[in-house]
Amino acid sequence: MFLTEKPNYTSFFDSFNKQKKKKEEFDLISQSFDESILRRLNTLCNSRSSVTINFSWLSSALAFLSFTHNQAITLLSNPKLTDSLNFYLDDSVKLLDICNSIASEIERLRHRRLLLKLALHLFNDNNNSEDAEKLRRARASLTDWDNNLKGPRYESSKNLEHLVIDLAFMLKEVPRGKISSDERIVRRTIHSVGLVTVFVAGVVVAALRGSTELGVAVRAPSEFLWADSFNILNSAISRPGKKRHLLEELDDVEARLREVIGVMDDAGGEKGESLNGAVKELERVTETLGEGLERLSNGVNEVFNTVMSSRKEMLERLRAGQQKQQTM
Repeated sequence: MFLTEKPNYTSFFDSFNKQKKKKEEFDLISQSFDESILRRLNTLCNSRSSVTINFSWLSSALAFLSFTHNQAITLLSNPKLTDSLNFYLDDSVKLLDICNSIASEIERLRHRRLLLKLALHLFNDNNNSEDAEKLRRARASLTDWDNNLKGPRYESSKNLEHLVIDLAFMLKEVPRGKISSDERIVRRTIHSVGLVTVFVAGVVVAALRGSTELGVAVRAPSEFLWADSFNILNSAISRPGKKRHLLEELDDVEARLREVIGVMDDAGGEKGESLNGAVKELERVTETLGEGLERLSNGVNEVFNTVMSSRKEMLERLRAGQQKQQTM
């Protein structure tokens, strides 16, 4: 007669049920993540055929990007999946570079706006004895608005487009092959975050550089719940319009600026009521431009801080996982 150890079926089934419950919870979080992206995307769609890109829209898009990175950290919490997590960490470094470059681009536009402020100051100075000279200087300052678009700072801003293109190329390098269900969700999440990042960064860059269309466009695969909304929005923005710029406020500034120059030409360099009215309109859109740039700067800072926080949390989890494995 042999004594045998009785199998502990209760422990086996308890472990199985725990793993099953964990997977179900993970799936629910993943579904909630997709649904939240869909809701946010729908708020960015003005219509299916066209989208108005202004500072308010760009600020909402940056908030959407921050939200996506913040929500993704829950799904990227498995320290065992180092290959995929390292890909996200590399990807997010590129986004931090883009944030810094966008901040520089905002400063470039602020610098150009000073030319408008100088012209407005000269227009509003009521010393009549120097009116002709001040009008001449004001016009020269307005002309410099266009000339200042070019030059070294403009050329350096082209590097910003290359950063976005590099980020789009990295989407194709997400690790593939036979993987577990947990790994599949993590990679899917990384791809989602990458798509949103390339899209938002691409629109912001194109808008600030004065482009009429996106320099890089990406499409979401049909497996994503939000793919249709994403692709429709992308197509609406990528379609060149009749405007000079993608950003509405830049178009407004240039329209008012040309109106002021036109009135000055018609008046033969004399100051009159028509010029005063045109100057008031230019002053209004110049203030709107300044306020918009401030909002956009805050949005970029929010994205930068969110990504830095996500990276810190993920690195801490990776270290904790490695230490746990070493002690086992």
